[in-house]
Amino acid sequence: MKNAVLRITLLALIGLTLTACMPRLVPPGAEFLGKRQVTFATEHDALIFPAGTKPLHQLVLVVRMNDLEIDGLRIAFENGEDYEIDYNGKFLANRDSQTFDLPGRARRIRRIDFHYQRLARTARRAEIEFWGL
Repeated sequence: MKNAVLRITLLALIGLTLTACMPRLVPPGAEFLGKRQVTFATEHDALIFPAGTKPLHQLVLVVRMNDLEIDGLRIAFENGEDYEIDYNGKFLANRDSQTFDLPGRARRIRRIDFHYQRLARTARRAEIEFWGL
């Protein structure tokens, strides 16, 4: 019985230590907007948002499951304006995120188009999450 309690306590401590060591990828207060799983069959994808999405000042991009490189973003706002982000960056899965300031006043996003390519030759998919502030 004592060994079982000791093992459970040790596992809990290891879990808490690992959680504390993981980087915080999303800033506090960010709202989850959506995600897209990419298969690397193409090098372009898009995420479409429903009408009535909260107006945003910043966009946070997080990559999960597989490393990849983002080669640019194009954001279409609800009012018909577009904003091109000329960004080229490498993301390690579950380790890296990037925050982009959106120009002008807070606006609702209708669609995000993004270009990407994989960094490693693995068959795994990658997942790109978008968060807003």
